[in-house]
Amino acid sequence: MTLASLAAAGASLEEVSRRLQGLGVPFGLSGDPVEVNGVGALRVSVSCPGEDHHRNLRDVEALIDRAGLQVRAAERAVAAFRRLAEAEGSVHRLPPEAVTFHEVGAVDSIVDVVGTCVALELLEVETVSCGPLPMGSGVVSAAHGPLPVPGPATLEVLKGSRVRWTEEPREMTTPTGAALMQSLTGGHFTEAAPPMTLRGVGYGAGRAGMETVPNLLRAAVGEIEGPAGDLLVLEANVDDASGELLGAAVEALLTAGALDAWLEPIVMKRGRGAYKACALAREADRERLSQLLMRETGVLGVRHHPVGRTAAARRLVEVRLPYGTCRVKVGELDGEVFVAAPEYADAARLSRETGLPLPQVYADARAAWHPGEEPG
Repeated sequence: MTLASLAAAGASLEEVSRRLQGLGVPFGLSGDPVEVNGVGALRVSVSCPGEDHHRNLRDVEALIDRAGLQVRAAERAVAAFRRLAEAEGSVHRLPPEAVTFHEVGAVDSIVDVVGTCVALELLEVETVSCGPLPMGSGVVSAAHGPLPVPGPATLEVLKGSRVRWTEEPREMTTPTGAALMQSLTGGHFTEAAPPMTLRGVGYGAGRAGMETVPNLLRAAVGEIEGPAGDLLVLEANVDDASGELLGAAVEALLTAGALDAWLEPIVMKRGRGAYKACALAREADRERLSQLLMRETGVLGVRHHPVGRTAAARRLVEVRLPYGTCRVKVGELDGEVFVAAPEYADAARLSRETGLPLPQVYADARAAWHPGEEPG
C-alpha cells in the first residue's frame, strides 16, 4: 500500500520496476486503478513465479547492495530490514544476523520495501512523516502459527514510538510496514503533518475489507514551508561511543532526512578526546532527529541553534555510461550552471565494479552530461 500510494502520487511504477531489475530476482510489478468507498486509488501487485526462499538479513543486504540503486534508496531499504531483524531477533531471542525472514524474506516483500524507497527517490522526498500507526486486534496466521494482533514483531519494532489502538478485528500494521515507517521517520510519529505546499496526493488500496475504516493509505507529497534560512544545527558531544557506532549514527541521520550530518573531533574535560556529532536539519525535523541522535549515540541531550544558509538551485541527473549509471549533481545560480559534480558513491561503485580508476569514472560522468539535457 505504501508503494501504491507513492505511485498514485506521481512516482512512475514502470521506472520503479526498471530500477529494481538490479536485485537479480524474478518478479512482476503492476498497478490497477480501483475505487474504495468512492475514492479512486491504486492497488499494486507483485508476482514472483517459483519463489520459495527464506532469507536472512545478510542475504537481503547483499541483494540490495548489488542492485545499483541510488545511495539513499539503498540505505533506507537496508535500515528498514535491519530494524525488522532487530525486532524479530528480540522476539525469538536471537541476534539479528541469525534471524531468518519468512514472509518478509520473499521477493514480494523485498520488492515492496525496496520499491517504496526507490519511489521516494523518484519523488525527490527528503523527509518522511506519519501519524501514530494503527494497531488492530484478533489473530493472524504466520509462518510459526497463529499470532495475536498486533504481532509481537510489530510491537517490538514500534517500541519508543506512539501508536494508536483500534478495535478493527484484523491486522492493520504489519511488521514490514512498521519497520519501514519507523526507519523512514526515525520513530517519531506525530498527529500533525508539517505545513507544506502540496504537490501531489495518492491513495494506495489494500485488499482486505475493513469494518471501521477504509482500507486506504494516503501519501501527501509537498514542499515544507518556512523561510529559506529556517534551519538548525543539532549537536551533541560524545566521548563513549566507538567509531562504528558514530558512523552508523551519521548514516541514520542522513537516511532519516537530515540535510547533512558529520563528526567533529573535540577535546573535552581532562584532555579526553571525543567527537561532536552534528546534523543540519529543518525546524520541522528538530525533535525527531534529536531523538534519533540520542538513541543512536546514548547522549542525554542535544543542543540546537538556528543557522542561515544561502543555497544554490540543484538537481540530480542520472547519466548513462558504457559500464553503468552515475548521478551528477548540477548546481545553478540565476539559471546558469556553475558546477556539475558526479556523486562520489555512484562513481566509487562503478570504479569497484569495473576496475577503472576513480578519476576516469568522474571524467566519463562529466563528459556524459550536457547542459539542457536530461539523459537516462
